[in-house]
Amino acid sequence: MHWLFQNIGVIIQAAAALGALGTVYFLIRELSEQNKVSKANVRQNVADSHQKMALAGMKKDLVKIKLKLRKDESLSEEEDAMYLSYFAVMLRSRENQYYQYSIGMLDESEWAAFVKSFRTLFKSPHHVKLWSFMRETFDDNFVIIVDDLIKEAS
Repeated sequence: MHWLFQNIGVIIQAAAALGALGTVYFLIRELSEQNKVSKANVRQNVADSHQKMALAGMKKDLVKIKLKLRKDESLSEEEDAMYLSYFAVMLRSRENQYYQYSIGMLDESEWAAFVKSFRTLFKSPHHVKLWSFMRETFDDNFVIIVDDLIKEAS
């Protein structure tokens, strides 16, 4: 009993150290779970954004413009302005995807799939022309990626 009274401080310190380790372990596990939830939310937001862009691209006026572009027909000034806005929004969405990838919220395979679909955009000379008009407004690292895709496509 005497030993217990002499060492009670040491026992309390050891218990506190074990409690602190348990707390750190719990926090690490909780952060890991939060990271998974955050990544899932980002993936869902990216999917929602992509769906909104796809639906916007199905509007009658934009479908007519896309068909004209496929047939290498000229666009009116109004059509060109409308498509420029649509294309700019599409590129901002892609830039956001790149940002999410660059901070680790999208994994390598997800980003590679986005790049594959993105690559097809720049087979169009009109898209390359639009890009050259607006490229200065985008993040420098994103510009490098797009410029590389354009080089690959040509």
